[in-house]
Amino acid sequence: MQVFPIGVVRSLVHARKQMPAFGAPARIEVYRDYEEGLLRFEKHSHVWVLAWLDRAERNVLQVTPRGVADPGPAGLHGVFAVRSPARPNPVGLTATRVTRVAGNAIEVDRLDFLDGTPVLDLKPYFVSRDLIFSANNAPVGKPSGRPALRDSLIAQAVHFHGELCGDLAVAVRILEHFRFEVLGLEEWDGAQFTVPLGRPCLIDAVMGITRASPGRRNLLFHEDDRSLTVAAQTRGDYRILAPAEAEFSSTLDAPQESVFLFQPRQSQVILGADADLRPDHHR
Repeated sequence: MQVFPIGVVRSLVHARKQMPAFGAPARIEVYRDYEEGLLRFEKHSHVWVLAWLDRAERNVLQVTPRGVADPGPAGLHGVFAVRSPARPNPVGLTATRVTRVAGNAIEVDRLDFLDGTPVLDLKPYFVSRDLIFSANNAPVGKPSGRPALRDSLIAQAVHFHGELCGDLAVAVRILEHFRFEVLGLEEWDGAQFTVPLGRPCLIDAVMGITRASPGRRNLLFHEDDRSLTVAAQTRGDYRILAPAEAEFSSTLDAPQESVFLFQPRQSQVILGADADLRPDHHR
């Protein structure tokens, strides 16, 4: 097999330990010999970037992934079960949003490849083939803390909703609070969400973050635009104070008491065919 780099990554991140979990803004410089391959590239908002992780180990088959606290045998994962750069053939694969194309330079919002990483290929992200909203993953690790959790929730919400807005920030703040303060960073397994029918951006954000949906009977609706409920082992009733039309950044950085009020209650979640989907359920 012969593989030739078609470009290189330009990034402010030079060391793996400095790389944020979801990557950092970057530029892909396609070599002039391959620039003609970018014809009609602007048709696509997102792209798969395949890269050669030239600083990765190639003789490792099991690793302790980022976010796994146990450094012993219980924390080990095979490299084919995780996204570790260490693997026999260190090919990196990341989907990212294109923010600008200028000649042979492609700017992207987030890329988890270090500066100078050789790029092997670019392939368009096709929503008709690549979007699998029903996919599931067992947890590999936990966020390192609340800032990492927030960054993850924002990325998941934007991937589904498509833009930053005030109600997306409201959903992030509420779900961050519940996951950190109530669940202790555990997953949403078995949780049920009741959302206000009149706040569609908030609904999108909740669906993108939690994978809940009406068809799975774990996403319910009511007509109170100021109320959101999360029901897991503990039920959390959230009174929304931030207006839907507020800006993303101001809502994200606002004091909690100006975004929502929280009241915990014991809860028993009912999922499946017997779940009630009427608008007034759980009000």
